[in-house]
Amino acid sequence: MLRNTTTAWGTPAKILHWLIVLLIIGQFVLAEIAEDLPLGLEKLATLARHKSFGITILGLAVLRLIWRLLNRTPQMPRDTRPFEARTARGTHGLLYALLFAMPLSGWMMSSAKNYPVSWFGLLQLPDLVGPNERLYEILHDTHELLASALIAVSVLHLLGALRHHFFKRDDVLRRMLPFAVAGLLLWPMPEAGAATARFVLDPAASTLEFEFRQAGANSRGRFERFSTTLQSGSAPSEPAALRVQVDMASLNTRDADRDGLLRGAELFDVATHPTARFEVPALRLAADGNIKLNGQLTLRGVSRPLVIPVTLKRTRESGRDVIYLRGAATIQRLDFGVGQGEWRSTEWVDNAVRLSFSVRLLAD
Repeated sequence: MLRNTTTAWGTPAKILHWLIVLLIIGQFVLAEIAEDLPLGLEKLATLARHKSFGITILGLAVLRLIWRLLNRTPQMPRDTRPFEARTARGTHGLLYALLFAMPLSGWMMSSAKNYPVSWFGLLQLPDLVGPNERLYEILHDTHELLASALIAVSVLHLLGALRHHFFKRDDVLRRMLPFAVAGLLLWPMPEAGAATARFVLDPAASTLEFEFRQAGANSRGRFERFSTTLQSGSAPSEPAALRVQVDMASLNTRDADRDGLLRGAELFDVATHPTARFEVPALRLAADGNIKLNGQLTLRGVSRPLVIPVTLKRTRESGRDVIYLRGAATIQRLDFGVGQGEWRSTEWVDNAVRLSFSVRLLAD
């Protein structure tokens, strides 16, 4: 994948990021080595490599900034709070500023000392300032101060990435890893589909209804009590698990006699099977729109696969994540044993039963 997406960094962005990281580590190592060397040929060679690496970092920083301006930036996780977003943007801004300021200050410092800079002996760069011992001392102090600032901001950046990975358990760190295998080196890795958020039903804003044909006319009913829980994955692109449990005794067709009959042993047999369940082991929540719930419905002790087309919408309301699910499906009641004895006949009560629901799920 070359270009960035809303959920991942593209290959060029990853390569530039990790090249710069490795070069910066190398720069600090070279600087420490040069600091301990006496004035001589070895120190001159070490400082020359240090300068060449610095110019390389400057060039890569320019390329990275251009690539970032030409590409979208992956979105932050949905649970990111405003101050976290501001901190992340501020840290990135400081890192970019330091990536430019560090090599430029070193280049100017070398020019002020009257040591022209060459890039690995292949290209001599122009002096940015004339020889000036006092200016050299100022730039030397500035370069060291910028180095300390780069260490501090880099540590803050790293801690933020580790917090996302180990505590918030989202994909912020993993989506910048250069290779999938690198993720195996991070212990402990969140398991695929590991729950990071739990959504529960808002009963006041949710309905579960059924429709059946009786004596040639359509009749409707609803379940007054049911629960829905959804455990979201560790990232929007990872699967979530959905579980619905229905209190069968809460059925209501607005006729007490018919409701009593439906609860009886020949139909729903509520005394023996008080609950029905619908479970979806892998639900994708990456985007709003039309999706399918591939799950298993257990009714009257019988379990069968059931696919339900739904419309999914994710939003935030009053600072809280909210998921809306709306859908409908038709089942055959006799497949689940709903209809024993004379009620196996479909002459007066059709076999087909249509289920429809509209649920509002709130982040717990």
